[in-house]
Amino acid sequence: MSISDFIQGFIIGSSLIIAIGPQNLFVINQGLKKNFVFIVVLICSFSDSLLIICGIYLSNNILSLNTSIITIMKLIGGFWLLLYGINKIKNSRKHEINSNEFNESSFIKVIATTLAITYANPHVYLDTVILLGSISINFDNKLYFGLGAIFASFIFFFSLGYFSNYLSRYVKSPKVWFYVDNIMGFLMLFYGLFFIFIN
Repeated sequence: MSISDFIQGFIIGSSLIIAIGPQNLFVINQGLKKNFVFIVVLICSFSDSLLIICGIYLSNNILSLNTSIITIMKLIGGFWLLLYGINKIKNSRKHEINSNEFNESSFIKVIATTLAITYANPHVYLDTVILLGSISINFDNKLYFGLGAIFASFIFFFSLGYFSNYLSRYVKSPKVWFYVDNIMGFLMLFYGLFFIFIN
């Protein structure tokens, strides 16, 4: 029965995480840039794991959460994504990959941005803490269900990051990067507006 819970946790976790959102777009972008891919996917995977565990342990209290908390989370995340998207579009003509991009200050900036785009994204909480947490109530072994969802998260982020890393060999032209940065920027703007105005 526990293996069944693990498999169902893996399937449900995969179905939730596979939708392209701000966090996934950021992982793709870092993979294409070959910029600290391992640390980015590791932070995303561990963050998801932490939130899934929180959701499971708080599962009995989740359904009674005040809806205004979720609304505030959406607004904060939405405004942050708007700023990130505007900055991405603004700097799209300046993009170039060189040795200076992979220094210590860049490493700290990438970690900070990964943490911000993960924890300022309201859908991360909705999918992991609230949705997976409330779904876990229906399973005999919530631990195995959670482990299945965590396993799905690790597989997804590492696959996404390193597949994007593989594709980066075909994305070397400054013109291509101009379009990549603008597409990423406009998608971030879209998600920012979506979080602010769609409640």
